[in-house]
Amino acid sequence: MLPAVANETVIVLIQNGLNIERPMFAAFPANVVLSGVSMIGASESRPGEVEQGFNDILYIGPFRNPSLDAEKERSAAQTFVKIYGAGGKTQCKYNADVGWTRWRKLVYNACLNPICAITDLDTGRIRLAEGAVEGLVRPAMKEIIAAGQASGYHLPPTIADDMINMDPLDLYLPPSMLQDLRKDNYIEYETILGEPLREGEKLGVPMPTLRVLYHLCQAIQWKNKEARGLVSVPPRGDFTAS
Repeated sequence: MLPAVANETVIVLIQNGLNIERPMFAAFPANVVLSGVSMIGASESRPGEVEQGFNDILYIGPFRNPSLDAEKERSAAQTFVKIYGAGGKTQCKYNADVGWTRWRKLVYNACLNPICAITDLDTGRIRLAEGAVEGLVRPAMKEIIAAGQASGYHLPPTIADDMINMDPLDLYLPPSMLQDLRKDNYIEYETILGEPLREGEKLGVPMPTLRVLYHLCQAIQWKNKEARGLVSVPPRGDFTAS
């Protein structure tokens, strides 16, 4: 990335999760870094064929860098919104509070996303599976909401129900982690699940459900690495009866 970034380059991070701006601040302290939070339901049904269930919305705002002028950051974000939405086919909105927007999306992404991946159930079937919502999804969402509140971001009281029911049940949408696992790809769990878990626990928020989900995702990632030869295991011993 270094050769492509000039002094006035604006960096736009349209990536899920928390604290994604920190490496950019460290590498490019003089550059404006923007947050992009995309709300979209899409899946790749086969290579090169993408099904999009509804129109996407992209929220753009500045990651506040205390060493830069706040007005310069706001102006860069508003300019990007105009450019991205100029064609008239996309919804791109300026977002002044990127932290709140990221914690809001985490109620879906840090909970439904890994749970659907671990169970191999899409967002419709997870709601139909007996006990899954009340025993897994809702407790995880309550922990994320509490962690967000401890971090200073107060989400509306209906947020859990809003996120559980965001996708039409009969859309049967596989979230991104489930799509990745079904393609034997790595899963994006550190920024989506690990970072909010660490933030919440650092602030004293009990997060037992998220902690279990995190370690399950860790184990799944290890399995994928082993399949690619990136980790090795000792050879199986000979335990045949003599």
